[in-house]
Amino acid sequence: MNNLTKSLLLSVGLIFSVAASAADQLDNTRWTTYNDAGQPDGVLQFTDNNGVISAKIVEILDPRAKGQKVCTDCKGKFKNKSLTGATVLWDLKPDPSNPNKYIDGKGIEPETGMTFSGKGELNGNTFKLRGYKGISLLGKTRVLKRR
Repeated sequence: MNNLTKSLLLSVGLIFSVAASAADQLDNTRWTTYNDAGQPDGVLQFTDNNGVISAKIVEILDPRAKGQKVCTDCKGKFKNKSLTGATVLWDLKPDPSNPNKYIDGKGIEPETGMTFSGKGELNGNTFKLRGYKGISLLGKTRVLKRR
């Protein structure tokens, strides 16, 4: 094998390894969520399943929410589910143009049962997650901190 071929194969291998690591940089990570007052209220664990990210609640930090259910008034698969273990974000995908951005997500606000679209941006140990109905401009951003 000549040097050009070896160099080309090495370059292709590096590109694939960078793409693979970018797709799963949230995989199996835990993040603290904060309420509007800036107090920690829970811990989410993110998982990657073939390039699609989801997050579930693995710990409740707000004493008022312990033992609570997801949206007791809503209908469908979320009604009366335990908060701990509930998947609250799904279908989030890495943005092909920026490995630190995530797009096309869906989620649920546990207190109300309202579902929303979502996107996010990873910056070191901070993950800005934006949920919105319709257009992103009319949404709300939560800042999560890596545990």
